[in-house]
Amino acid sequence: MRVVIDTNVLISAIFWTGKPKQLLNRVRHEVITFVTSNDLLNELKEILIRRDKPFHVSDNEADQVVEKMRGLAEIVKVLAGLLYVMMKWIIKC
Repeated sequence: MRVVIDTNVLISAIFWTGKPKQLLNRVRHEVITFVTSNDLLNELKEILIRRDKPFHVSDNEADQVVEKMRGLAEIVKVLAGLLYVMMKWIIKC
C-alpha cells in the first residue's frame, strides 16, 4: 500500500506517540510505502524550525529529520496544479 502522509501527521509521528507514530513505524518496517514530494518535505522543514511551535528545532536538526523522511519515502514529482486540486478535494471531504 502506498500512502501520502500529511505534514501534520508527520509532525505528530515524530514528536508524540499514537496512531501517527504507528503509521510511521509501519513505513519503517516496510509494511506500507510512504510517498511524498520535495514540496511536502520543504514544508516539513519550515514547520520544524518555526519558533512559535513547541517542538521548534534548529536548522541542522530539521535537515536531519527531513533527510530521514527522505530515506523512508518514495519521492514523486507533483504535476503543476495537481496538489492544489487534491487539497481542495480533501478540504471538501
